[in-house]
Formats: sequence, C-alpha cells, structure tokens
Amino acid sequence: MKSMLIAALAWAAAGAGAAMAAPPSPADVKALRALGDAADAAWDARDADRMASYYAADASLLVGGGGPVQLGRDDIRAYFTRAFAQRVGTMRHVSEFRGQDMLGPDLVLTDLWVRVEERQPDGTWKEVRRFNNISLAVREDGAWKMKAVRAYPVG
Repeated sequence: MKSMLIAALAWAAAGAGAAMAAPPSPADVKALRALGDAADAAWDARDADRMASYYAADASLLVGGGGPVQLGRDDIRAYFTRAFAQRVGTMRHVSEFRGQDMLGPDLVLTDLWVRVEERQPDGTWKEVRRFNNISLAVREDGAWKMKAVRAYPVG
C-alpha cells in the first residue's frame, strides 16, 4: 500500500510541472494549518458533514492502512458518520505538522503526526492512538481542500 502512495505522490509531482518542491508561502502555511485546525475541530465535534466539507469532491481517504479506500466526498462523509457513531467517550484529534512541500501552485504534500486523545475522569487527556498522516491538498476555488489522505497507525 505504501508503494502505491509513493507512486501516486510521484505522479502528482510529475503533473505539477517543472517546479521543484519548495516550502509553501506564509499565507499558504496559515491557510493549510487553518484547514488542519478546522478538520480537528469537526472531528472533535463528531460533525461528519463539516468534516467531509474539507475534502475535495473527488478526494480519497484511507485510515489504518488495511481498510477500504473511501472515494469521493459522499463516501468520506458516510465513513465519518459511521466512525463518529461508534465512538465512545470524549475524544480529541490533534494534528502536528511535520512538513509541507509545494508540488505546484495549487498542490501541497503535507506530513503530520495525528494523536487521538481520550479525556480521563480527572480531566487530563491520554493518547489512545497515533497516526502518521501523509496528505495531498489542492487549492479549489481559492480554498485548500484535502485531496488524498493516508493515515497509518503508529505503534
């Protein structure tokens, strides 16, 4: 599966033209981090509609490495609806940016760690899952959207 992701990223980079990977502009960094923060907040709120709205219409999502790939915003919305309905307790989703590379003017590769934390009876938070998340984001109609998200469990 990871070899397929590497091939897809190579294809995306080739399609981005002759531009070399470079850091995003400060404005793009701010917008991409805002997208991450908004997605974290939607996840925390169990809001599948809002979560799906942060994905491109033709996006893909793979969580866990072995499950089915969700294709398109409607499929992604259905996935989050099911996942959120199964969640027990108070949890939060915390994204930590590790790196971003512009592959073209409207395409960025983002690498993050994602922690899923559960609120404990004493009010503290305990990490219950961690993912290495590798994503492609595209600029659509002036806004950044998640295009391809791959979340691989760590540990």
